[in-house]
Order: sequence, then C-alpha cells, then structure tokens
Amino acid sequence: MLKDVLSKANLILKVAQQRSTTQAADEVAKVFNSIENLSNFLDNEINRIASDPNLTSREKSNARRAVIEQAGRKLEILKYHSNYSDLIQESEARKSEVYDKDDGDLLQFMREREIRDRLVGMTEAQIIALFGKSLFDGSNPLLVSAILNAPPGFEMLSETSLRKLRGLKADSVANHTGAEIERSAGESILDIFSLAQKELDRLRIQELSGS
Repeated sequence: MLKDVLSKANLILKVAQQRSTTQAADEVAKVFNSIENLSNFLDNEINRIASDPNLTSREKSNARRAVIEQAGRKLEILKYHSNYSDLIQESEARKSEVYDKDDGDLLQFMREREIRDRLVGMTEAQIIALFGKSLFDGSNPLLVSAILNAPPGFEMLSETSLRKLRGLKADSVANHTGAEIERSAGESILDIFSLAQKELDRLRIQELSGS
C-alpha cells in the first residue's frame, strides 16, 4: 500500500548514494528498508482482511483502519530509533568547528596581507624551508590562503608549488561540502518518514470516509 512512497523514497536513496558519504547513505538505506518492511506488513494484513469471509464490508473497513493505525505506530517507533538527528547534529558540529575559525572576510584579508608582508623578499626555498611541513600538510590553511591570494605578478611560489596548494585548498572545500551533504542525508531521512506518514494519514482518512 506504500508503493508510491517506496518509489519516491528510492529516488531519495539514489541521490544520497551519489552525493553523500558512505556512512550517511547507509543510514538512508536503513530507513528505506524499514519502510519497505512496513509496506509488506500492510500488504499482508490488508490481503488477510480482504480474504476473510467472516467479516462484513464494514468490519473489513474497520479492520483495515486498525491496521493502518498500527502501521502509523510502527512508523513512529522507526522514527524514534532512527539516528537522523545525530547525523544532522554531527554534521552541524563539524561545520561549526570550521566556520567558527573565520572571523569575517575583512579580518581574513588583513591576516593574509600581514603574512604576505612578512614573506616579501624571501625566496621560494626559504619559504619552504621555514614553513614547508605546515604548508603542505594542510595544518596551516591561513598561510596557504595568503600565498594563493597574492596579487597577480607577486606570486611567492613556483607554479608547481601553487598547483599543489590549490589541490590542498580544493580538498578542504570538499570536506566542508561533505558536512553539508551529510546534513542533507539527515533531511532525506526525514523526507522519507514524512512521505510515509502522509500516505498513512491519507489511507486512514479514506477508510473513515468510507465508513
């Protein structure tokens, strides 16, 4: 009875598998499987009621409504035990750790300019000798930004070194985006629960209207 819900939930799952981390996509898959089991429960119970010759039409309607309400309670339990909330909170925490370090564009610009002023007159060999480890292991993102944002014509490193730093910068941005994607996966889980809840509500109201 949740065929349409499963179809839409499957699309949500495919997007999560393409865009989310493996861990986040696995959580979406668990929820999809749970909704699929709930749909099977509903189908089996509705078929059992339909084939019971001892029930009147009205009794069958009441029995179907009772099963749909039972499915609603099962859905609430599934939602309660899902860790979508933890997934969202963990992603938000990771993003906060990143963005709390950013005191604003102006302050960032001033810090980068101060660093460049200190590096003026130094050769590439001197810069690498002094900052080499922290420059290329990703532990000094402010220094990397300062060098990459140097005005054209005032580059402080060779193009080879700059390409390497750009790669580090791209990886850092990808990690930030990963946190946002994980939050999206948490929202996808909520979307699946919402689809299932709306359909169960529709089916229950349909039985009430029929009665």
